[in-house]
Amino acid sequence: MLVEKAMDEEKVTQTAMEPAQQPKPKARGGQCTQGKTAPGTGRGRTAKPHASNSNTAHRKTGTQKQKSEPQNTKSPQEPKTRAEQAEQTEAAAPEQVAAKPKAPRSGQAGGKRRRKKAAPKLEAKPQQYVEPRPEPPEAPEKPQTPEPAAVAEPAEAAAAPEMPEKAVQEPKAAQLPQATEPEDDEPELTPEQRAAAERRKAEITRTVQVSIEQIEDAEAEQAEKEADTPESTGSKVGRAVRLLIGWLLLVVLLAGMIAAGGIYWLYKKATPDMIPAVTVTVAGQQLDPVAYHWQVPVAGNHLKRTYAETLSSTPTALESDFGGGTMTLRVTPADCSAEVTVKDENKQEVFSGSAQEFAAYRFTTPGSYTAKLVVSSGEGYQSEPTVSGHQTYEFTFDVTIKATVRLNTQAVTPGGVVAVKVTGQQTDTKPSLTAELPDTGFRASATGDGWVAYLAVPLETEPGSYTIKVTVDGEVQELTLNVSKSAASFRDYTSKSRLVTPYVGADDTPQEVLDLLDTASDTIYWADAGFASPFSDKVEVTLPYGLTEYVNRTQTERKNNTGTGRTSINVVLSGRCDLIAPAGGKVLLAEKLPNVGNTLVIEHGAGVKTIYYGLRRLTVEKGAIVAQGDALGTTDKATVVEVRVGKTPVEPLRILRGQCDALRSY
Repeated sequence: MLVEKAMDEEKVTQTAMEPAQQPKPKARGGQCTQGKTAPGTGRGRTAKPHASNSNTAHRKTGTQKQKSEPQNTKSPQEPKTRAEQAEQTEAAAPEQVAAKPKAPRSGQAGGKRRRKKAAPKLEAKPQQYVEPRPEPPEAPEKPQTPEPAAVAEPAEAAAAPEMPEKAVQEPKAAQLPQATEPEDDEPELTPEQRAAAERRKAEITRTVQVSIEQIEDAEAEQAEKEADTPESTGSKVGRAVRLLIGWLLLVVLLAGMIAAGGIYWLYKKATPDMIPAVTVTVAGQQLDPVAYHWQVPVAGNHLKRTYAETLSSTPTALESDFGGGTMTLRVTPADCSAEVTVKDENKQEVFSGSAQEFAAYRFTTPGSYTAKLVVSSGEGYQSEPTVSGHQTYEFTFDVTIKATVRLNTQAVTPGGVVAVKVTGQQTDTKPSLTAELPDTGFRASATGDGWVAYLAVPLETEPGSYTIKVTVDGEVQELTLNVSKSAASFRDYTSKSRLVTPYVGADDTPQEVLDLLDTASDTIYWADAGFASPFSDKVEVTLPYGLTEYVNRTQTERKNNTGTGRTSINVVLSGRCDLIAPAGGKVLLAEKLPNVGNTLVIEHGAGVKTIYYGLRRLTVEKGAIVAQGDALGTTDKATVVEVRVGKTPVEPLRILRGQCDALRSY
């Protein structure tokens, strides 16, 4: 901008100088102004042209200006005029300006800041040097009378340099000439014109440099002034606060970057291997999940990586039908929770509950069912980082609903009792039982969910497998019972006097008792409280159940455990105490019989009876209904206690102590 401004000012100056370089026009109308002098000049100078003449000169074209300038007719050998010397001086001015060293700015290398004296401000408009106009060549002689104004040309040329000062001082009053289209026959610039143009360029360059220096000096002075001005407390606090905020933001940014990197690393470490391996087995068939959704901890329980996928939309079909209406369900690990929902063919929900409740649930309607099992782990509040989520299983199965027949045990020893229970029967027909072992026959279960029968295993039963056939709802179901060999128990005496008395063997049972063995009530009296010991005090077993007594066996018989002896079908107890009812029941017999003394028979239901021989005293009567713990009488020094299931004597002490598992099924 400074260069453009200087160029504009140069144009103004040139425009102001042009009227003095143009040849004076001849006076119109016979008037001549060349011989007139301005009043007060004293040396015959011509008066300065009027402003109107100056404006007229501005409107002339460049071609006319060039034609009006006189040619330099001096030879090179002639001594230099003052104008040429001034021209050389002006040409050397830019070099001197360029060679002038610049003062160092504040803040540059080289030492401390120094206050620089303000340079005198220069005018933005430099003084233009105008070369004196050279003397014009002599005009050729003409036959006419020479122009009377030729004498006044030097004075007029000498007065010309004074005109630009006014133009320089008052550039705003000058009117810029209108631009005109250059003519095709415009002549080239003369050497003088080119030299003048070079000088103008040098002046413009110098003006720009001076302006730049002034600007730099002003900036340096302002910087030094600001540096010397003491900083206020508020400014210091504000600057400190801004610096602190900047540091805090930087720390937060770095901490965030570190945390993000750590979380990314932990996120990559949370792999599917951390998901628990869940196994679900229904009726012995392993199921595959249809979907899963697990969350693996990344940063505690607050940030977790999710693994979720739907694997299939088709439920697994179980291979076997469930005739009993129940099925087994096993889920591992055991600490996982499982919820089961079952719907029938009409999409109606028939069951909803835990896996344990489902295993005990009995379907009562045949048909096809669809079950949904959700196994979950780690859900809810957890204080430690825990893998949480669930897996979903779906399966279908058919229920045919047929009666279930089961034994309370698959193996028994001689003298034991086995319970046979039928559930899920679709008709009201009483089931029937066929077995190689004696039984009591079926009667309604005390729990109301089916039928129950008891098998008694006699002492003489040979070890092996025995088939039990049960007919229910017209269908025969076969069960297998294994009878194992019991340890041989025997005693050898050298004299019959050492045999235990009293003794009631199989052949010694009174007929009054034998007549009662077929009596069996459908009411199971022990269902309420089971069995308990009938003795109020401690008694000693003199002869245990199943022990064989031998007298005078040979060595060979002893070695082979053969010979003739007697085997106890009951127990002989010694010790006097009160006798109480071991369980509820009905008194079938309470009287003194020959050879056995006071005898008591109580039927406890389902053909189970307790029999007592040799009592010292009886306190109940026939037909009485007793409850567990009721007084029955007192024992003597030796009392025989016997338990029969149906007609078969079995081991009494296990039953009277409540240790018989078969009698727990009722």
